[in-house]
Amino acid sequence: MPVANAHSQSTTSRARRVRSIRSLRRGDTIEARSGGTTYLRGEVQDTAPGLSTVWIRDESTGQRTAASMDDFSLWKE
Repeated sequence: MPVANAHSQSTTSRARRVRSIRSLRRGDTIEARSGGTTYLRGEVQDTAPGLSTVWIRDESTGQRTAASMDDFSLWKE
């Protein structure tokens, strides 16, 4: 689990937890959280439902990063 770019505590109070990768679309803004900390926040670039993985363009670094639902809870605004 990446920790080098850990953001502060949850930043979006009205976000809804994503239960299925299939509900995400390119351009959606999401957060990847673990243990109450937001590690990635940005725009969905691509999804792989079979792998439970989503690629996010992190808004703070501009880097494209994969996030697995095995490692993170995903939250959508």
